Amino acid sequence: MINVKLRAGARGVAEITIYDPIGQDWFGDGVTAKKFRSDLNALGAVSEIIVRINSPGGAVFDGVAIYNALKEHAAKVIVHVDGLAASIASVIAMAGDEVIMGVGSQMMIHDPWMLAIGDSDDMRKAAEMLDKVGTGLIDAYAAKTGKSHSEIAEWMAAETWFTPDDAIEHGFADSKVDYSEGVEEKVAAQMRDFTPFATPEKFRAFAMSRVSKPPQTDAGSLLSASADAPTPEGASTMKPETADPSANTADIQAAQAAARKAEKDRRSAVRARFPGKLATDYASLLAECLEDMECTPEAASDKVLAKVGQGVTPMRPEGVIVPDADARDRFREGALKAMLSRTGHGERETGNEFNGMSLAEIASHALKLVGVSVKGLSRDQIASRIFASQTSSDFPQLLSSTAGKVLRAAYGNFPNTWDKWAAAGSVSDFKAHPRIQLGSFNSLDTIAEGGEYSYGSLAEDYESAQATTKGKALALSRQMVVNDDLGGFLRRAQLMGRAAARSVNAGAYAYLNSGSSNHGPTSTDTGQYFNATAVTTAGGHANLTSSGTALSVASLGVGRIAMAKQKDKSLREVLNIEPKILLVPIGKEDLARQLIASETDPASSNSKVPNIYRGRFEVVSDPALDAISATAWYLFGGPADVAGFEVVFLDGVQSPFVDEMIDFDTDAMKFKVRLDYGYAIGDWRAGYKNVGA
Repeated sequence: MINVKLRAGARGVAEITIYDPIGQDWFGDGVTAKKFRSDLNALGAVSEIIVRINSPGGAVFDGVAIYNALKEHAAKVIVHVDGLAASIASVIAMAGDEVIMGVGSQMMIHDPWMLAIGDSDDMRKAAEMLDKVGTGLIDAYAAKTGKSHSEIAEWMAAETWFTPDDAIEHGFADSKVDYSEGVEEKVAAQMRDFTPFATPEKFRAFAMSRVSKPPQTDAGSLLSASADAPTPEGASTMKPETADPSANTADIQAAQAAARKAEKDRRSAVRARFPGKLATDYASLLAECLEDMECTPEAASDKVLAKVGQGVTPMRPEGVIVPDADARDRFREGALKAMLSRTGHGERETGNEFNGMSLAEIASHALKLVGVSVKGLSRDQIASRIFASQTSSDFPQLLSSTAGKVLRAAYGNFPNTWDKWAAAGSVSDFKAHPRIQLGSFNSLDTIAEGGEYSYGSLAEDYESAQATTKGKALALSRQMVVNDDLGGFLRRAQLMGRAAARSVNAGAYAYLNSGSSNHGPTSTDTGQYFNATAVTTAGGHANLTSSGTALSVASLGVGRIAMAKQKDKSLREVLNIEPKILLVPIGKEDLARQLIASETDPASSNSKVPNIYRGRFEVVSDPALDAISATAWYLFGGPADVAGFEVVFLDGVQSPFVDEMIDFDTDAMKFKVRLDYGYAIGDWRAGYKNVGA
């Protein structure tokens, strides 16, 4: 049974009791986030919520979700730590507008644990995930205490326990409970009775008889037990003895301190053998190991491994335990889907709590998740908080992700045609990278029995490929948040994505038709890419028909033969390049498609003469060519085989990159869109141009 009781009292006051581990165990016990939020919502409108905690912690993400549920609630939250608020239970306590420590209570914080199985990569991923989880917990502690992240991280790494006074001093609590005078005197008297021991052994024995078992049991706590209270089952029955009057007080205190430290170190090491969910799944075994002073950490490991392995049949040797997404991850995912669907860029997800939210409402939710109060704030005030330079909310990243998805979708939907006749390449930096052109070895030699292999020569040409940065900026102003102008913002992102794709495509055609008479860039051999000069002359490429002929079976044959007869640099080997692409201005597209689809040669008076090029070429057209020449057409080899041109991208990334930055001076969120790319000659032998007619 989940021990969470919610009851509404007079004047709209509710009380919540969390006296169990956080998260559901194998037996169905524990405080789950799902049940907690359901019960919390069932309260309706209350003005004040009192939360009483006595829990050792448990499942991190259930605890984080409970923390956020309390932080989001409109009521004032008052947390009472009745016994123990340890591990993730201490994070839940941080949700209180006021935190009150009970007499003898403790609060403990530590780094998150988990159980991971797999290879070294799995272990590294698990460690990275734990680091991210720890950062999220630090955010919750920092929001309450005002302490620095580094100081809290040190406390967590050391597994730090806080008494009521310690918790108040460091900001984890606001006050401690003010019991009646009689109760305080009784507690003080008990403490005096517990003090006088002459040896560490006697102190440890007595302490173990009085210290409570972990809160998941029903044992009493140290400060609430009286000297006459019955001994907890399984605890030592040794009674306190009268101190030796001659014992030195300093020696007694030193012995007591040593005993406390030794037992604390043992218990801490034992707890470390029950990482993550194991602490709640096997709470009784953990309690048993903690109570048994003879149980070493190594013995605890053996016990927990034996318990975990009971009835388990290994199915596969690898795998890793993956936790659920935390509240911030769920917010980013849900809000992203809602924003995209709202503007027609995605499907509406049923049950998504962020559906229909305005920009200001989403911003408000983002602020709450990082502990920023938004109660009573107007839209303008919320927008101002978001644009504050010190804000660490997820809102900028969320807007960046939304804009990036819309922008990249528009980029991908643009009808690019450059990739039909040019190859997409990759460079690792912004330096010029050599590209080896077509070349070939000499023909293979006949090797006699026992003969030696001769070395062939390879004459090579090099062209250079280099990427440069192209980009634009996009802004979301405070006024756009207040006016809820999400559609206008994403429309700008969409147009920018289309412009980015258009820039790459237009640049490729400009490069193809650059240089003198639009015959392309100059190669490293000093010849323009397309020229009619014989290849026996320096810089000659013999891949241009400058007199110009209209598209026909005959003119296609001239171009095909010219490409097939191209030779390597040494002029010894015929490369036999087969054209695959027929590139034409869009004004010639219909003619080109009719020609390639025709069963017979349209120019022949004999209707039975077959069209030998039927279906042989892929027709590609683009209006960028019409602005340069309405008649010129081209043949290219297949880019995957022999590329005439290449468009290179930094690290092969063809999609635009979007990054965000809050400009505190202008109350705007700026988004930087960039794409790193460039153009290069692949090999002039793989291309042919006819100026047309």
